[in-house]
Amino acid sequence: MLFAVQLLRVSDQDPIATGGHRDVYACPGQSHLLVKVTRPRKRPNRSFAKRLIRRLLPDSVFRNALKEIEGEMKAALKSGTDIEQLPLARCFGIAQTDIGPAIVVERIESDDGQLAHPLAKLCEDGALSEDVLNELNSFAKKLFQLQIVARDIHETNIVYGLRNQTRMFLLIDGYGERNLIPLRTLSRRLNDRSLHKQMNGIAERVGLIWDRTGQEFRVA
Repeated sequence: MLFAVQLLRVSDQDPIATGGHRDVYACPGQSHLLVKVTRPRKRPNRSFAKRLIRRLLPDSVFRNALKEIEGEMKAALKSGTDIEQLPLARCFGIAQTDIGPAIVVERIESDDGQLAHPLAKLCEDGALSEDVLNELNSFAKKLFQLQIVARDIHETNIVYGLRNQTRMFLLIDGYGERNLIPLRTLSRRLNDRSLHKQMNGIAERVGLIWDRTGQEFRVA
């Protein structure tokens, strides 16, 4: 049965990764997929403004997930015949799990079959060879070419792994326009400025240099 019309049981397994607001689980019966489940918010003292928004716009609780899916779908459509080079992990829609709704995504693995290594670990281990750096720069240029609206790119959600036996960098989280007025979606200049700022921040934290003109990382 397709995962989309099946309740997935994940409560009996431990998360294989944890983010700021979501836990990531293996997708039951689909070894090439993962499910991202948002953890229930425990904020009894949420501000009046936020409580009012939740009351007036109850669907806003799903906004982040929907914008992530929308961002990936737009990028996939723009990619055309180069979709295998899409710099985002593919998203395959929504499934219901026994602990809440989940986004179903592509599982990116390293050579040993484990989850792909984040850029932070590659830099920490000194594994950023010239070839790997070139692949990182190819990834960065695709973000600009496809005008990915990235709200929070950092060195832990950029991973280096395999897609169809091809090694590449992929963004697995932190994208999608969240603002009510989608300024970065409407303005390439604003989005480029945001991407440059985030790439420069990554470079500073991992010991590289971000070349704004060439849209690429360089060794310090």
